[in-house]
Amino acid sequence: MIMQGFSRPPRSTIGQHKASCKDWVSTRRLRVLLRVRHATYRDARGVAHTYFFSWEHAATRSIEVDWLDARNICRRHCMDAVSLETPQENEFIKQRISRGNVRYIWTSGRKCNFNGCDRPDLQPSNVNGWFWSGSGAKIGPTSQRNTGDWSATGGFGQAQPDNREAPQGNDESCLSILNNFYNDGVKWHDVACHHLKPFVCEDSDELLNFVRSRNPGIRL
Repeated sequence: MIMQGFSRPPRSTIGQHKASCKDWVSTRRLRVLLRVRHATYRDARGVAHTYFFSWEHAATRSIEVDWLDARNICRRHCMDAVSLETPQENEFIKQRISRGNVRYIWTSGRKCNFNGCDRPDLQPSNVNGWFWSGSGAKIGPTSQRNTGDWSATGGFGQAQPDNREAPQGNDESCLSILNNFYNDGVKWHDVACHHLKPFVCEDSDELLNFVRSRNPGIRL
């Protein structure tokens, strides 16, 4: 549905991460890493990850942040903003959003619009440039409606992604899930990254493997 078989987009040089669990694990030897987790999901590939939903935790229930801050918060806990890499995982997250009556959330979805994104395979970027920054997996072309869960409408009544704020100088380069915002169900929308929203974190294999390599036998 959403990825498979594409080369990895370049790493962004815009909005660098401020911190991750690597920063403090590197200076400590740990036996247990305490992390807040609300659910575990095993997808059709057999990959099991745990998830954090900001609206379900007392300390973050009333907090809304921009896209980069959402990623930074997640990464401090050896997670990253969620990457929806299978249809089943996508439905799992959508059901959680509906159950919590949350209007919108940030994912790790990003449009490649920074240095290195001029590669031919990423053009045009609004069609071929979308990827999951949490995992590096590329999202299928937005012109093929079966390669994602993009909404058929938006603020201008156009199919997503529509880059609606571009005339105001705000490239809609981040992927949010909106909950029936345009009477369209729980669907993907491209949104300018500065908007403030709740967020979902998902285990980061990269960060967790780093912690395990530095702390053999650690309980995560």
